[in-house]
Amino acid sequence: MDRFHLITVFNTVAQQGSFTRAARELGSTVSAVSKAIRQLEQQLGTRLIHRTTRSQSLTDAGNDYRVTTERLLSELREVEERLGNTEGQPAGLLRITAPTALGQFWLAPRLPQFTTRFPEIRLELILDDQLRDLTSEGFDLALRSQPTPPHSTLYSDQIGHHKRCLVAAPEYLAKTHSPSSPEQLNGFRLLCYKNSRDPLAWTFHQGQQSVTVVPNAHLSANNYYALYQAALSGVGIACLYNYLVDGEIAAGRLIEVLPDWQQSGRPLFAVYQQRRAASAKLDAFWNFLESAFQRTNSR
Repeated sequence: MDRFHLITVFNTVAQQGSFTRAARELGSTVSAVSKAIRQLEQQLGTRLIHRTTRSQSLTDAGNDYRVTTERLLSELREVEERLGNTEGQPAGLLRITAPTALGQFWLAPRLPQFTTRFPEIRLELILDDQLRDLTSEGFDLALRSQPTPPHSTLYSDQIGHHKRCLVAAPEYLAKTHSPSSPEQLNGFRLLCYKNSRDPLAWTFHQGQQSVTVVPNAHLSANNYYALYQAALSGVGIACLYNYLVDGEIAAGRLIEVLPDWQQSGRPLFAVYQQRRAASAKLDAFWNFLESAFQRTNSR
């Protein structure tokens, strides 16, 4: 077998987590997959996969080999796409992962514009509030609130900042009153987003003045949609992204609280496995994201 085929089989096993699933993905047999892995290990002179009767897992050498060869295979696919596309129109599958609320409320409504402009690009969108592994799971791009670490093999570019604001239902504010300063917030029922990565703190700005409040949460959740629904139901005051609540504010179903105090925006980064210049479809999607984000924040 040629080396390219062996590498493809190995990477499929690494992504699928077992010989059986890899064989199904490749349209092959378990014995053929096992034979290819043995041949690759013999050529390299090292064991890439630990095998037991019930499972397979990568060795340290196998994990290093996976990271390098997955990038090479990805770049090769991009080259083949460009060479096969004589008219220069971006094409192929683009796998994207994004946080649930961002994907559902901001990204998904805008995707028809992208698919209309680039009909040859096929999109696969996975929404998840956990950080997915781009390399092992085969994602082309991830939307995240943090850039890549300094020594990461991934690339990242900042798209901008998403604005946030405090909102509450008219029914809730009618029963209490609106706070007049951030310092008064803990006297109200607060609905807070909480996860294991970020400290729970709200920072507000008015001119040169800056105030940070550590909210006493009446309700905390790791899902923005749950907080959005709680705010609409009159449970309390929520800190939510503008893309979630702009329509509700315009319709009068939510009222902005402390509108004279601006909250610190949340950065948004696009993270990918290869440089955008090497992939026409990736570059097209980045330009779309940047343009869509600018239109969102210009309103």
